Amino acid sequence: MDWNEQFPADKPPAMEDIARQMGNAEPLWHSLLDYFETAYGTAPKLAYSCCTMKPGWNVKFQKSGQSFGTFYPNRDFFEASFVLSYKFDNAMDLTLPLLSEATSAQWRIAEDYCKLGKTMMLRIDNAQTLEDYKKIIAVKLAPKYS
Repeated sequence: MDWNEQFPADKPPAMEDIARQMGNAEPLWHSLLDYFETAYGTAPKLAYSCCTMKPGWNVKFQKSGQSFGTFYPNRDFFEASFVLSYKFDNAMDLTLPLLSEATSAQWRIAEDYCKLGKTMMLRIDNAQTLEDYKKIIAVKLAPKYS
């Protein structure tokens, strides 16, 4: 059964349900939750989307008006969808060599989002990709502790 069928709009999942949905990626998810709490002092917010390509419940993180993205649970991975403003292009040029080749390549072909910045959907199913995500987001808002 698909995620959005398990938890329709009137039946929000518990955070434990979200973590369980991720199967083998559950430890990565918990690591991300801990990172956001420690590095940014922010907690997850549950949201329901019915008008996107990924309908159903998802998780969002924000700090100081900055969005860190929307996270979609999947079996054995989760996806991080985010936009990074073009004003961070120079900082991203410096960050790209620090990322895995796969993430760097994906960033280079990331699409424009309403002339505001690049949008990316990053599949997180291993520790390296999770670290890549953290480095990209740190360009947008430096963590208070990492």
